[in-house]
Amino acid sequence: MIAEDDVNLSEILKTKLSALGYDVHVAHNGEDAEKIIVDKKPDLAMLDIMMPKKSGLEVLEAVSKNPEVKDIS
Repeated sequence: MIAEDDVNLSEILKTKLSALGYDVHVAHNGEDAEKIIVDKKPDLAMLDIMMPKKSGLEVLEAVSKNPEVKDIS
């Protein structure tokens, strides 16, 4: 799961990871990132620190309090 508000950077990362065989979900703001993490329960979440609606740190804090997803890397 990639949370990045820079559309070009997120597409580059998604393309590279997809080519390596990973199923990649992308969010362009913190609120969408948190929803994807809770709904999809990815193995890994890469969070941009400065994003619209919620920062990566706010997303990290929120998901770390959720027992269903608190152990995602």
